[in-house]
Amino acid sequence: MDRLNPKYQRARVFMLRDILTKVDPKAQHAALMRNGVFPPDRDEKAMVEVYLKDREFSKDPLSFTELCTFNTWFSMHPEKICGIEKISTSREFPITIEGDRPLIEQTLGHALGNGQLILDLPGEWYVDYFDPSDQDFLVIYRYRDFHVTVYSQGLDFNLQAHKGDFILDNINYRKIEDANTHVLSFMQAHQNPQNPESILEMEALALELEFQLKQL
Repeated sequence: MDRLNPKYQRARVFMLRDILTKVDPKAQHAALMRNGVFPPDRDEKAMVEVYLKDREFSKDPLSFTELCTFNTWFSMHPEKICGIEKISTSREFPITIEGDRPLIEQTLGHALGNGQLILDLPGEWYVDYFDPSDQDFLVIYRYRDFHVTVYSQGLDFNLQAHKGDFILDNINYRKIEDANTHVLSFMQAHQNPQNPESILEMEALALELEFQLKQL
């Protein structure tokens, strides 16, 4: 389940609260988790999936309070952090953000929609990876078993669209805007893949109607 799903974030908050009741509050990893950050040796997604299997969580949109709890908003949008998160040895300030002016300007530029990053993704598509500190532009979008990768390749931008292990598109574009136009078109065409069984049922119904019309 992706990070933008309200059920995932509610399970994440519930898990953090549960774990914090069982650990030493003076421990360094407890200080991290109180700030909504998992220790580097813990697999957050795998742990959240365990809680998702154990109980049901609402899929309603997150409230403002929920978005502000345990760093939820930045958990959903890590690409909007203006810098690189660094873990410190301080229990009072266990997380610091390191970044220079070019990195901050670059991150804000992406957030403001300078053509480098598509923000208004259709359906349930989401940003799976994006690191504004990476000089070689790379972004990965996902939805179910589809994923689209756009990365800089010299003066061009390469776009690869996959379904599972199969490559559906592999195209080079000179301008990122052209690559993004293709990305949006691909996403819109693959928001709700048709169920093959439903297609067969519709075809059978069409044949039956055609047969009935011929009998009239």
